[in-house]
Amino acid sequence: MRNFTILLFLFSGITTFCQNEYDYPKAPKEATTNTYFEEVIEDPYQYMENSNDEQLKEWLEEQARFTRAQSKKQTNYWDLRAQIATMYRVRREKTEDHIKKDPKFEDKFETKEDWNPYTGSMDLLYKLKDQQNWKKLISGKDIISSKEERVLYGNTSINESENLIAVAISVNGSDWAQGHIYDLTTGSKFPYTIKNIRTSTNLEWDGRELYYTAYKKPKEGRELLDTPTHKTLYRLSINNATANPEPIYKNPDTSGTYNFWYDIHEKNLKLFHHINSQGTWYNAISIADLNKENFQPRRFLVYPAEENVELSIKHIKGDSVFLKTTIGAPKGKVLLANLNTPNKLSEFIPEYDIDLQYVLKLGKDKLACIYRNEGQNIALIFNLKGELLRKIDFPKGKKLNHFYELNDDARTTKFSISSFFHPSTWYQLDLDNLEFKPSESISVPYDINSLETRYVTYTSKDGTEINMYITCDKETVLDGSNPVLMYGYGGYGTTVEPSFSYATGLLLAHGGILAVPNIRGGGANGSDWALAGRRLKKQNAIDDFIAAGEYLIKNNYTSSEKLVIKGGSHGALLVEAAATQRPELFKAVIAEAGPYDMLRFNLFTVGGMNTNLKEFGTPENLEDYRNLKSYSPLHNITEGKRYPNTLLITGDTDDRVPPHHSYKFLAKLQELGDPSALYHLYITPGSGHGGALKKQDSHDKTLYEYYFLFEQLGIEL
Repeated sequence: MRNFTILLFLFSGITTFCQNEYDYPKAPKEATTNTYFEEVIEDPYQYMENSNDEQLKEWLEEQARFTRAQSKKQTNYWDLRAQIATMYRVRREKTEDHIKKDPKFEDKFETKEDWNPYTGSMDLLYKLKDQQNWKKLISGKDIISSKEERVLYGNTSINESENLIAVAISVNGSDWAQGHIYDLTTGSKFPYTIKNIRTSTNLEWDGRELYYTAYKKPKEGRELLDTPTHKTLYRLSINNATANPEPIYKNPDTSGTYNFWYDIHEKNLKLFHHINSQGTWYNAISIADLNKENFQPRRFLVYPAEENVELSIKHIKGDSVFLKTTIGAPKGKVLLANLNTPNKLSEFIPEYDIDLQYVLKLGKDKLACIYRNEGQNIALIFNLKGELLRKIDFPKGKKLNHFYELNDDARTTKFSISSFFHPSTWYQLDLDNLEFKPSESISVPYDINSLETRYVTYTSKDGTEINMYITCDKETVLDGSNPVLMYGYGGYGTTVEPSFSYATGLLLAHGGILAVPNIRGGGANGSDWALAGRRLKKQNAIDDFIAAGEYLIKNNYTSSEKLVIKGGSHGALLVEAAATQRPELFKAVIAEAGPYDMLRFNLFTVGGMNTNLKEFGTPENLEDYRNLKSYSPLHNITEGKRYPNTLLITGDTDDRVPPHHSYKFLAKLQELGDPSALYHLYITPGSGHGGALKKQDSHDKTLYEYYFLFEQLGIEL
């Protein structure tokens, strides 16, 4: 890279992974089959779905030895570690005209997680905002039963007015958790253990009453496999030391297929749920007034449970309810309703020809509507009469964050802008005149000004035009020799937008290129764009991703020998589907926590929930079955074919996408794939879907992953 100013540790002579042929551990096979619509599918590694199977344990030990052998070839471990550490040396300085936020709008308490090297566990610390010293609230060693276990602090909710905190805590990254409540004035724990919740459980306070959702206790030994069922909303009174949780709302669907969620704001409980009428499920929004002693959620809106329908409450002001929706508006619009008039809506802000992403409260009397158009965020600020007050165009290739203000009396607020090549930078917005200015300056150990993000357009297999972010040095020579990391996700209507990763920053600092295509299945161009890569159209997302690689090669950004693809969760499915369909296109694949057996994905944990059934379908339906089988990575491995060098990463206690997906896929890849390519597995110990929980585990995983990446791309540090 030109104008590269960082001082790096230089080394050469990276030991290559390549050899003539790998001798992979052989996994035992069983004569197991599954029958779908009279078609018999062999599943010889189905026993790997049982984490206690002795054959599996022995095979995993052999795989661990194989991976350690690859790790020993990383002769420059300390140099890579030092360089990644250098990337974290970001300095932030307040600007001269920085205005400090009014203390009455600052949070009263702060919390942080802290690794305790003496106990080998993660503690949770807290302090008053205006104090220097941190106090220990939760000792991780009191949660775990052995040094091999890891603590995960999930959702945390602080009640500032009552000095209370509720924390969801799990072990080894499981989505299953317990909740605990503490007094932040004394640090003492209340005598309640909130059982059978999830780490993502919404913990909401109303005075000294805590609202939360919990499930039926899972069967022993099935915690990592079964779908959570019988979801119920509870209220717990902290005023009574012997109080029992009071059920407020029970999910009418006890199977766990249909979900519900809620939030609380200004004494209003908003419940987003499903109702069944004559065998048909509908979406519904109900509202409860928490000022009433015996409240009952009152049905406010009922609307079709269709894939392209979104309707969500974004702000309540008096009796006025502002909602974001895609009903009759795929790009999104804002509706207005009245709390006292159910099922009556009027248009407040119309649909425009750009995608509406967020509708946010901005102080006492404004709404901020954040749009996305061709890789650019646009903020339209309205008053509560629907009149446009200001339009702000933000830079292309960057992302607007935190553009809201919940406090009615605030005169200023802060927002940030993120990028693929620099950390978020903060700005201050005057809520009266809507002018903004930098709140700080940042300096990083490389030349930010030498980098840029391009937003290009390419054509997919069916002729659809797709956009892609390409982040690189401004003076990159397009000679087909550049190392490229292409990242993808492409599911659930989720858009991968510009955000900074320190490890990816190191790739850019070494002249590498980061490519992120906005493929169908994501939400880059509204709800229709998401639907175009969902369920029976999932192949569109895969085709879009493959076409992105072809574009990079055709336009001389790189070559197949310099192109590595990476994805996690749904993105891992995406990259492995692309790799099994077009193996010659990519040099290597990094896939983390992905579902690869799509014919059995629906049988475990969240795979059978409505969200995933809408995303993928079910093999119990003939059309879905044929479609799932057509792209399921496990079922599309061909004997003797050379697949890209592959690094699979999984947590051994992942109960969202169970690790057996990675085990079965690797076993078949090593059995049938050309053994001249490297196919191996890195297991992050004691971790769930979110990744490593111990600092050392996280460091080790990052270093292994990036050594593999740099080796495959031919980058010399």
